[in-house]
Order: sequence, then structure tokens, then C-alpha cells
Amino acid sequence: ADSQVGSMTDKAKAAEAKAKGNAAFTAKNYEEAVKHFSEAIEHDATDHVFFSNRSACYASLEQYEKALEDGAQCVKLKPDWAKGYTRKGLAEYFLKRYDDAAETYKAGLKLAPEDASLKEGLQKVMDAKYDVTGSG
Repeated sequence: ADSQVGSMTDKAKAAEAKAKGNAAFTAKNYEEAVKHFSEAIEHDATDHVFFSNRSACYASLEQYEKALEDGAQCVKLKPDWAKGYTRKGLAEYFLKRYDDAAETYKAGLKLAPEDASLKEGLQKVMDAKYDVTGSG
């Protein structure tokens, strides 16, 4: 009997699906990329990178609720990886959850104080939160 059968994790297949997803993402085929990253997650739901990448796809498709779910899962799986906070914060920002987004970016900045994406994200949140005139 093959030990892989019935096993939840197949890292080789997951890596293959991830590679296809990355290629699709680079070509801006976001919907196709989502399918590949979802397949990767089916093969290995413990890899935070798959959720990060799929979150980026969903954000590019403007599906921010899904982007947030994946961003949150990424942070949960790998709390010490700053990039996950960028994904989660971005989704919260677009969902206009500015307080949540600010907290997320600050948590990321504790891990990576010099991270440009996190700093920029936090700046955008603060601008949006306090710029009441710009919403007309």
C-alpha cells in the first residue's frame, strides 16, 4: 500500500501546484492562480505561503473578504512572518476596517520595523482614517 494515499499532505504535488500558481499570478491570470493555490492548499494546508499567495490573488481580483480570510490564516500559521501581516492589513484596509488594519500593520512592524510595505500600508490606513475631507 502506498503511504501517500489517504495522507492529507503531499508536499510534492503542493509544490507543483504552487509553481503553476506563481506562473499564473505573474501573468496576471489571477483566477487561474487561485485555482492552483487552492489545489496546493488541498495537498498541504500547513504552508503559510500558499495562503499568502492566494490572498494576493484575491486582493488583485478585489475579493477582499477572501483575501482577508487567507491573510488571517497565513498569520495564524506563521505569526513571525511579516509578509502575512501585509496581506491581512491590505485586505482590512480595502474593507475599510481601518482600526483592524492599523493593528495588523503595527503587529507586522514589531517583527520587521524596516519593512517598506508595512510602513506604507500603515501610512495609507492613517491617511484614510483621518482624512474625512477626501471622502466627498
